[in-house]
Amino acid sequence: MNDNLEERLRDELRRGALPAAPDALHDRLSRLPAESHGSRFGGLLGGLRLAALASAAAVAIAFVLVVRSLPGPSAAGPSASLGSVATTRPSALPTLGPTSGPTSGPSVEPSSRPSPSIAANCTPSFVLPATTSSVTPITDVRVGAHPGYDRIVFEFAGSGRPQLTVEQKLGPFVADASGQTIKVAGNAFLSLKLFDASGYPTYTGPGAFSPGYPNLVALVNAGDYEGYVTWIAGLRDINSICYSVSTLTGPTRIVIDIVDPGPNPS
Repeated sequence: MNDNLEERLRDELRRGALPAAPDALHDRLSRLPAESHGSRFGGLLGGLRLAALASAAAVAIAFVLVVRSLPGPSAAGPSASLGSVATTRPSALPTLGPTSGPTSGPSVEPSSRPSPSIAANCTPSFVLPATTSSVTPITDVRVGAHPGYDRIVFEFAGSGRPQLTVEQKLGPFVADASGQTIKVAGNAFLSLKLFDASGYPTYTGPGAFSPGYPNLVALVNAGDYEGYVTWIAGLRDINSICYSVSTLTGPTRIVIDIVDPGPNPS
């Protein structure tokens, strides 16, 4: 019977089941008084052997339970060794904030800035100082209309800009050097003179504009001579010769915004 019990314990231990050794041992020991001295001695040895087996089984089962309670290896990496603690690295979070610096490319004239009528200059003349002593090439001249004002833009090569002098003028006008009379449409006029500037050969655009805007009706080149470049702005409203001068960079520009007084006079 001891051999059968031992074999059963071994079989159950191999299968990982909890052996019934303690109950069998208790049952076997309870019958020891009814057996002979030799049988008692043999039973005692068998009981000790069963106790040893039961103790080994209990240790093995406890070991299995502890191992099963440990965290398993990470599925993404190699198999972890017994008793090691699997660690995971948190994924990188997206970086908030700007990811690049100012972009370069063709400039877009602001069209959403408020009407300059509040800060407009209505004095007979205004001077914007130069930022360079070198002759500044003019690369472009543009006009545009926006809510509340009409715009003139002078664009330059490089980072420096020439001096700008704005003056209210009365016609007629003559071209620099040649002295020829220049016709400019409008009822009031602004002379826009750039000093230490040159449009030749960098400016290849038109020498006259006839936009017909609410207040700006004409812009005519009156000369490019000995560092002076002059344009005449013809305005519709003689009672509203107010303007605002500002500068922009990337590329370098001088901007003249002429106030729109309201509906065109009939």
